[in-house]
Amino acid sequence: MRIASLVLFLIGLALPARAGDFPDKGDPAEATRRTLATADGPRDYLVQPLPGRGPRPVVILLHGGTQEARQIWKQTSLATIARREGFILVAPNGLDRHWNDGRGATIAAGPPSTADDIGFLLAVIDDVARRDGGDPRTVFMAGVSNGGFMAMAFACSGRFQLKAGANLISNLPAAAVGACKAAPTPWLSLNGTSDSVIPFAGQPAGTVRRGEEQPALLSADETFLFFAARAGCARETLRDRLPDLDPGDGSWVERKTHPCPGARSAVQYIVHNGGHVTPGLALGPVLGRMLGGVNMDVDTGSLLWSFFGDQRR
Repeated sequence: MRIASLVLFLIGLALPARAGDFPDKGDPAEATRRTLATADGPRDYLVQPLPGRGPRPVVILLHGGTQEARQIWKQTSLATIARREGFILVAPNGLDRHWNDGRGATIAAGPPSTADDIGFLLAVIDDVARRDGGDPRTVFMAGVSNGGFMAMAFACSGRFQLKAGANLISNLPAAAVGACKAAPTPWLSLNGTSDSVIPFAGQPAGTVRRGEEQPALLSADETFLFFAARAGCARETLRDRLPDLDPGDGSWVERKTHPCPGARSAVQYIVHNGGHVTPGLALGPVLGRMLGGVNMDVDTGSLLWSFFGDQRR
């Protein structure tokens, strides 16, 4: 197993710690697993249905490369927040633990996926709408790493109008800029300035990482501004530093808010001295340093729903 693949696998096994008043992380044993027939064979997803009738908002959470839905489910608090706030949480599984995110490259073991993941995600949305009362007009999507690239590829396909989207620790491929057909969509981006896997500053074409040539990537700032501009959002009107709940981690979070038409917004979170790991996920000191640093000042699930909930209203 390649080093990059091993590192991402270990992240999947990491136990998320509870800091401050953060909501509890999800328990995948409490989720329902469903299987759909697709052109790529049987595909499955986890869902947390809600009692009563819809329509209900839907949040789709996409795992990182080498991971699976069960792992990302227990790495965020979205399942806990979903029960409290009344939205349906869905975590689909990529084929062979990867998403076909359009990059044509991967820094983990194995060749890039060729699966029709956009078609699969559309089928998941249809299935949740039919069986659980999910509202197809109020679907949010967030992805981590490989899942973040997939969330951007899904939006750029132009085949479905998300209510809002989010890419976490991932940057937009430069080749996607001209081809992106995304409709105006409120957007959230979150990246660490010390990310050792997906550089905050982006990367030029031909960069070799873990022995494999990589495509050009926009910087984290350029990625966020691309989606904010497509949504018609103005320049930032608020830049603030979030409370440093854990000064010992050497990291802090900056938030930039851009107003968008219709009283909506686009938000960028910059995790200064943070690495390739979402805030609020505890890792051992060695693994944390390998990925660029861990931040325990904020809860990623809470950040996501705070943003998504505002767009719904």
